[in-house]
Amino acid sequence: MKNSFLTRFTIVTLVAALACAGLLAYVLDANHARAVQSDLIANAVGQTSEALTEPIGRIDYHQKRFDAKTYAAIDALAQRQSNFLEYVRGIRVYWPDGSALYPTQAPAASKDVQAAIAAQDVWRTGVRTVHGEHVTTAYVPLADPKSNAYAAVAAIDLSVDQMRSQTAPEHRLVFLATLGAITVIVVSLLTLALGAQRELNRRERLATQTLMQTMQGVAAIVDKRDPYTAGHSIRVAAYSRKLARALGLPDKDVRVIEHAALLHDVGKIGVPDAVLLKPGQLSKQERTVMEFHPDIANEILRNVEAMHELLPCIVHHHERWDGKGYPRHLSAQAIPLGARVIAVADAYDAMTTDRPYRRALSVDAAKEQLENGAGTQFDATCAAKFVELIRAGEVVPPPPATDLSTLSESFGPQLRLASNS
Repeated sequence: MKNSFLTRFTIVTLVAALACAGLLAYVLDANHARAVQSDLIANAVGQTSEALTEPIGRIDYHQKRFDAKTYAAIDALAQRQSNFLEYVRGIRVYWPDGSALYPTQAPAASKDVQAAIAAQDVWRTGVRTVHGEHVTTAYVPLADPKSNAYAAVAAIDLSVDQMRSQTAPEHRLVFLATLGAITVIVVSLLTLALGAQRELNRRERLATQTLMQTMQGVAAIVDKRDPYTAGHSIRVAAYSRKLARALGLPDKDVRVIEHAALLHDVGKIGVPDAVLLKPGQLSKQERTVMEFHPDIANEILRNVEAMHELLPCIVHHHERWDGKGYPRHLSAQAIPLGARVIAVADAYDAMTTDRPYRRALSVDAAKEQLENGAGTQFDATCAAKFVELIRAGEVVPPPPATDLSTLSESFGPQLRLASNS
């Protein structure tokens, strides 16, 4: 889960960063291209206007007259500009009413000419395709040096493709610079995320370790109330962990089952000593009291958020496959899998440890009991897997006590002695 979060964060961050880098590079490149294009157009307009100032001053725009020398000067300028500026595709000159001055056969352009004069500035047309090339035209009002009135309008055809090619070498530089900046940001974010994840993992491990130690302490308290079940919860937790892994359960489920097994008898805290510590077989009424301990566990743990996943395993570990268990008489698959696992481990440890009314069963006898109970008391799959673990030597019960009388000195009886002193 932790790794998948970091993986998802990395993927999302990289995708978002690449998208932002592409968009930013496009915007920067487009703005740069427009700026360069504007500079190139301004350069062409400036040079053309300056060069046409002298010949325009010789024409009579009122009578629309000019001599051959003036026409030749305008023609020479147009040729020179087209040759010198590779993005200039041609120059035309119009009278203020939009009729052609140079070349004389040029089509009229009254609308654009009037727009340029009205704006008193450069008027640009939209981009159009001419012989497969994208072209725009800049209309430039030309003033008579003597009267300052507009004597003509120059139309400069400009190749958009050629102007764009002027910035081609810089496209890659803009993209690489943008990508580099975004990469630095992404690496910084991932470094911070990795550091944060490591800290979270450390804290989670510490919290899990603390929780485990706490549960072990609680389990030890429960076990010590009964001198015959010392270490029972820890052994059941170990057996349950091995069985859960043998069943191929995910690590998360294995941990839940192990933790639940540690606390499976926590409800015995609420069972009276007269019942819990009775040295012989329980009466029917006493057994009813004892069978209430899963509900006591539920009352104790149900408001603890960290216990929510564990509770089903704890409450139902005494249910039977045939429905004759307690406290809810669940059967078969209705019993949580974790509870079925703990039931087998709990029963095996109970059979292979000493009780005041009997000595521990042998491993073979306990194994036979599990096999006989498969499909009635126990989940057959869980019982069969556990028997395999026994045969493989993975589950080893504690050695039997040499003298049952030594158990009388354990914690439970000492509580009564302490209270009487």
